[in-house]
Amino acid sequence: MMTLFQRLKSRAALNSATQTDVAGDPLLSEPSAVELEQPEDNLVEDLKASDQNDVDAALERYLKRLEDQGIPAPGDWRNPKQKPATVADVAALYDVKPSFVDLLPWIEYLPAEQAMLLEDGKSLAAFFELTPIGTEGRDPEWLRKVRDALENALQNSFDELDTSPWVVQFYAKDETSWDDYLRNLREYIRPQAKGSPFSELYLDLFKHHLDAIAKPGGLFEDTTVSKLPWRGQQRRVRVVVYRRVVGDAAFRGQTPAMHLDNICQRFTGGLANAGIKSKRMNGYDIRHWLLQWFNPHPDHLGTTLKDFDRFFQLVNKRTEDAGEDLPLVTGDDFAQGLFYREPKSDSQKGLWYFDGQPHRVIMLDRLREAPKTGHLTGETRKGGDALHALFDKLPEDTVLAITLVITPQDVLEAHLEKLARKSVGDNQASLLTREAVNDARKLIGREHKLYRGSIAFYLKGNDEAQLTARSMQLTNALLGAGMEPVASDDEVAPLNSYLRWLPGNFDVNQKRAMDWYVQMMLAQHVANLCPVWGRSSGTGHPGITLFNRGGAPLTFDPFNKLDRQMNAHMFLFGPTGAGKSATLNNLLNQLIAVYAPRLFIVEAGNSFGLLGDFAKKLGLTVNRIKLAPNSGVSLAPFADAIRLVNTPSQVKTLDADDLESSDEHINAKPDEDDDERDVLGEMEIVARLMITGGEEKEEARLTRADRSVIRQCILAAARICSDADRTVLTEDVRNALRTAGEDTSIPEGRRNRMLEMAEAMDMFCMGADGEMFNRTGTRADFSYET
Repeated sequence: MMTLFQRLKSRAALNSATQTDVAGDPLLSEPSAVELEQPEDNLVEDLKASDQNDVDAALERYLKRLEDQGIPAPGDWRNPKQKPATVADVAALYDVKPSFVDLLPWIEYLPAEQAMLLEDGKSLAAFFELTPIGTEGRDPEWLRKVRDALENALQNSFDELDTSPWVVQFYAKDETSWDDYLRNLREYIRPQAKGSPFSELYLDLFKHHLDAIAKPGGLFEDTTVSKLPWRGQQRRVRVVVYRRVVGDAAFRGQTPAMHLDNICQRFTGGLANAGIKSKRMNGYDIRHWLLQWFNPHPDHLGTTLKDFDRFFQLVNKRTEDAGEDLPLVTGDDFAQGLFYREPKSDSQKGLWYFDGQPHRVIMLDRLREAPKTGHLTGETRKGGDALHALFDKLPEDTVLAITLVITPQDVLEAHLEKLARKSVGDNQASLLTREAVNDARKLIGREHKLYRGSIAFYLKGNDEAQLTARSMQLTNALLGAGMEPVASDDEVAPLNSYLRWLPGNFDVNQKRAMDWYVQMMLAQHVANLCPVWGRSSGTGHPGITLFNRGGAPLTFDPFNKLDRQMNAHMFLFGPTGAGKSATLNNLLNQLIAVYAPRLFIVEAGNSFGLLGDFAKKLGLTVNRIKLAPNSGVSLAPFADAIRLVNTPSQVKTLDADDLESSDEHINAKPDEDDDERDVLGEMEIVARLMITGGEEKEEARLTRADRSVIRQCILAAARICSDADRTVLTEDVRNALRTAGEDTSIPEGRRNRMLEMAEAMDMFCMGADGEMFNRTGTRADFSYET
């Protein structure tokens, strides 16, 4: 293949040859019918020189690039001083660099066992995702009870083994990936609404909204409650349970898979007793989590967030049954498939680089005071008037990793005894050591188990300057909470520390692993520090989606039988301009998208006019009825009174004196007797509102005798109108009250009261109120446009 150097030389020679041939060709040198103007000699020479200069400059740039890359220039092989390639040079072409992947434990996910096979080919690890417990507004006594239940789950779920003990790891991170939520929302949409233009547009708009509120640095500053930036994000909590098998893989006749499954069932059962929901992660979920960890900036398809999402979708597709197709000859190396760029390291700075972005781990040295319940992730007051979680103050993209080794108590007691024997003398250090040993023995005797554990914080930044700033922010936040981290410069072998606390990677069987890298921790303290404490995220039914103070979706559905307790009302209040109408528009938008229901909206104003226009534009049927003077629309509140006379068997109550049964029916639960209406009781309420005007004083004057008279007058008006074959109007009820008030057989006090009620109802028989409520009702179909 001709090199660029040869192509440039050939181009210069070809240009020179072409110019010479053209000048010497007799055909081209003969005069023609059209004489062309000949360029001046000096201009031709300038053009030649310019062309030659461009060639020389391009050649010089090319040779400079080769030199910068350490590549010899073309023709150097002819240099007698240049040594030819040796056998060692050829062998170096096949050298293998140290592999980051070789230090990772994940070999293959086993669907049948629902576990990850580790690098020894025998050990298995189970992955779970937990739903945190909401701590907002909880009583401290309630929190202590839950903490005790969590402590029991940690202490009683695992077998305490002398060799290859069980390891439990907790991980927490605030993530801005909404794939799981959006998939749940799409699946939750009811069949009558699924695929409709309104629902599809709602899904697209809501995804855009979620991406917009997940703005780096926060969407806005919460100056009222948390005093911190608010950002759309989800706090994902994951747990890894594993045991490194040494020697015979069987344990008491159980295979590693059976043993792991039994332990996991006990552990998840203990978490359930504490109110913590758990879901076992499959291969797709685990890969999705780790792909985002080791590919923080996958700009293979572009540099936008949409391009990143598309990359993760392409590299992590859900696997389908291959049927009789043969698997890949190379096998399925889980860890190898997580990397799409080569990781790099800097041992001097103690940094790993993934996608060019620096990463480091900061270890917790010690606790300066006993942690409180929900110390790291619970929303509790930390002093002052701010209400937030400590994890909210940590830098973005921080990963909390808590590793707990289920150590046998007799081994720890022997260790404590050894410390006590060595703590001789009367100096301060010996006295404090003996005192600490005595305290630890007392706690173990009170069934507070002592385990070994470690706490790490993984950080990343766009560059080293941001990573340094984030490291300082993390250190300040931890020190303020009574937790002392190891300074970045003091961490021994930080590159190894980063690898050591990755999921399933800590090997307790390695020499000095239990002596140098883990420290004693009470199970109660671990329960307080675990990231299972958080904020409420709702019921998981996204009929309505709001957001909690941490920025995570808060989902519930009042139309789902699992979410409601027979409460058919909502009271939304706030000062003017607080956003009540905007909130209601948002809720109705979501209900239309999920259920496509028939909505009846009654409002004083035009707060929902744009919602109606939006729904109509997307193909929904919208009908507006404006109730106002001179609008031509009227209501007949007593129109159904005819049914009391014409079809008494189809109404619930006909006895005007049966007040008790009527009240019980009106106050009945919504789902009971929905098809049977107490027509007389409903119209009595309408008449009472007209008589009292809804005023508390007037309502207090209304006696049971007055209620009975109102019912009797409604029935009397219904009989008169039934004979005349017309609708019962308000004035008919008023006239019935007047007629009763003129009956001399009734005591005068009662007559005066009836006439007073008739005069009160007369206000709804004249003027604008009469136009609205004292005419034959306009038949308004709210289901179809007219």
